[in-house]
Amino acid sequence: MTDVLDLFPQYAEELKLLRKTAREYAQRNFSPELAREYEKKEEFPWDLYKKAGELGLLAPSIPTDYGGGGFTTYIADIVVTEELVRAEPTLGLAIMAGPFTSHMLYFFGTEEQRKKYLPPVYRGENTFFGAYTEPEHGTDITQLNTVAEKKGDKYIIRGMKTFITNAPTAKYGLLLAQTEPEKRHRGQTLFIIHTDWPGITIRRLTGKMGQRTIPVGEIYLDNVEVPAENVLGGEEKGLNQGFYWTLAYFNVSRIGVATLGLGIALAAFDKALEYAQKRNQFGQPLINFEMIQEKLARMAMLIEAARSLIYRAAYYVDDYLKFKIDPRAMGAIAGAAKVYGTEVANYVVDEAIQIHGGYGYFEEFDVERYWRDHRVTRIYEGTNEINLLTISDALRRGVWKP
Repeated sequence: MTDVLDLFPQYAEELKLLRKTAREYAQRNFSPELAREYEKKEEFPWDLYKKAGELGLLAPSIPTDYGGGGFTTYIADIVVTEELVRAEPTLGLAIMAGPFTSHMLYFFGTEEQRKKYLPPVYRGENTFFGAYTEPEHGTDITQLNTVAEKKGDKYIIRGMKTFITNAPTAKYGLLLAQTEPEKRHRGQTLFIIHTDWPGITIRRLTGKMGQRTIPVGEIYLDNVEVPAENVLGGEEKGLNQGFYWTLAYFNVSRIGVATLGLGIALAAFDKALEYAQKRNQFGQPLINFEMIQEKLARMAMLIEAARSLIYRAAYYVDDYLKFKIDPRAMGAIAGAAKVYGTEVANYVVDEAIQIHGGYGYFEEFDVERYWRDHRVTRIYEGTNEINLLTISDALRRGVWKP
């Protein structure tokens, strides 16, 4: 049967080798028992993260000059994400979240910024964060309370960010602030900040429903002095470009979130199929019952549809980064992949629990953990409701349609 990668013949051979590498890495290092252990401790799997970095799995599509895998297509990132999350969602999610937002630094940073900050992340030595969300604004970043005021050759930043992935573990990351508040979204700038600078306080948030191996926290900034050279892209290029660059990045990263959903759905499907084949009821395997067959068939159908949409969206990224695709059209495609991929995960994981019956409610059978791990994918990187508005805006403007 045709492999989805065969739809991209110019990349198929190298991507299949990459998938083999990711799969073998997961087979050697992942197990449900290890995932449960890390989850109970709410601990980031540093050892696994470093091993993934050594294999070039943390940023496959980033050039090797910056510590990436050197593949020439963004599809490489999707292949690894799907494979690692499918192998064991709790561990795969944490590893792929480690470099969160670092691609934005690659897209828009200066050469000096790229070479200074990216290699340690992609080698698995550091994690990275992107601080956009605020308590009063959530998904809406058109107006922020965090402000950056220019004083000499520095910016003084005051404010707070919440729900920031990797904030408790990362040494540095990106932060979005208002440089000209009166201009709202037109007056926002991205800064590279270090978590050990004076005036910065990190508070770890614990007790999440799922994805407990991914550290999340709040960042408090009390008159933090940031050198002007830490404006992403440099002052001349990057000042007041933060909002636009953040949206441009989300047009790519949301495809990654869709792939997280795909990987979780595949993991749940694998568990459900195996259970249906092994579990006997009324003297025969569950899979012999037509209602179970219908559930598995529908799950497989939706997964294939989600995978096709996600890989198609990923294929467009290469041209998007070369300014060959309208940003609003790319936003609609990425939004469609994100909404559909995560909603398919919602359906598939729920059905996997149903197939397991009462056992599906217990941690021993893992699917209850998959449910908890998947649920937030419909919220972060822009809620699914916001993404639907992005799609409708593109339709209204006539820049994209099915």
